[in-house]
Amino acid sequence: MLRELFALWRDRGSALARSLGQDREAVSIDARHRRCRQAWASHLEATRRCILDAAAACPGKGTALILGSGACLDVPVAALAARFASVVLVDAHHPRPARRLARELRNVRLVTADATGVAHAAREAAKRRAPLPDPASPPDPVPGLRPEFTASVNLASQLAIPFYALLGRKVPDAAREAFLSGLVAAHFNWLACQPGRACLVCDTAWERADGETILESRDALEGVVLPPPERSWIWRIAPRPEESLAYDRHNRVAGYTDFAAAWNRHLDNSRDLA
Repeated sequence: MLRELFALWRDRGSALARSLGQDREAVSIDARHRRCRQAWASHLEATRRCILDAAAACPGKGTALILGSGACLDVPVAALAARFASVVLVDAHHPRPARRLARELRNVRLVTADATGVAHAAREAAKRRAPLPDPASPPDPVPGLRPEFTASVNLASQLAIPFYALLGRKVPDAAREAFLSGLVAAHFNWLACQPGRACLVCDTAWERADGETILESRDALEGVVLPPPERSWIWRIAPRPEESLAYDRHNRVAGYTDFAAAWNRHLDNSRDLA
């Protein structure tokens, strides 16, 4: 605990990061990774492999845009920097490892941004008990950029989490639920509309397990349904006794190397069934 407090003191984030709790979350992720390094290894490798397989379909002359880069544990930054003319890492908070990579690799740039684009507006609306903003058309985190490759990395399931505290019970349940699912759907729609190749890696379910027995499973995407994944795996995020002596916590993860094609087929099929 003292080590985490010291790390947070050394690496406080921007006002945006502090308001969303992203600097605290980065410290917690780093600490858990140290404790669960072996259990996380297969997930981190599967994520990096999905990103690189998707990037391999690109000529590699333009820009790679990575959303949810964090400490870059799961992002093969050096390999992307060797392939693309530039790499732009987007997150609400860039921990020290990401800043170090940006110093070492001249074609890597950091952009601090709220991936939803509506955190400030939602907070102000909740304070005034006003209607929440429409999350359907999030602004580009890097306006004017036309990336050749875009990857959303273990981010989609995290988009709604800061709003649990920001909104609390200040808005009606139905409005809050619609807003949160809208954030996730808007992110998928935005990703599928990016020029070039789009890659998605994200949690689809959070589970508590005892061996092969699933004790509890929670949807991780606020009710938004993804198409069948191209590849999937289990992230053993908290093997016992990390969180409990009674269970292990797992995340089910989906990966898409051509997300736009999968998402657009999914939307077409949904319309046909309607």
